[in-house]
Amino acid sequence: MHPVRFKDLDVVVQAAPGACLLDVCLDHDIEMEAACGGFAACNTCRVRVEQDGLSAKEDIEGPFLDRPDQRLGCQAFIQGPCVLSLDPGET
Repeated sequence: MHPVRFKDLDVVVQAAPGACLLDVCLDHDIEMEAACGGFAACNTCRVRVEQDGLSAKEDIEGPFLDRPDQRLGCQAFIQGPCVLSLDPGET
């Protein structure tokens, strides 16, 4: 298990290696919106990464990110400890 800290919420949860970040949030009652249902077709599950313990960025995420330190929760998988902040875009 790896610690996943949501800095903006002052919450730390434990996540299994390989778990999808969106699922981790849903499992721990962290309100991460996913307007598209988790299919990388919106930006509402976007997070800002301060300590990267996530899988490599997927090309499909590019159009939905405004900065290099952002990821889509539906496309990010836990690989190690990480520190994040929710940074949703618009629906």
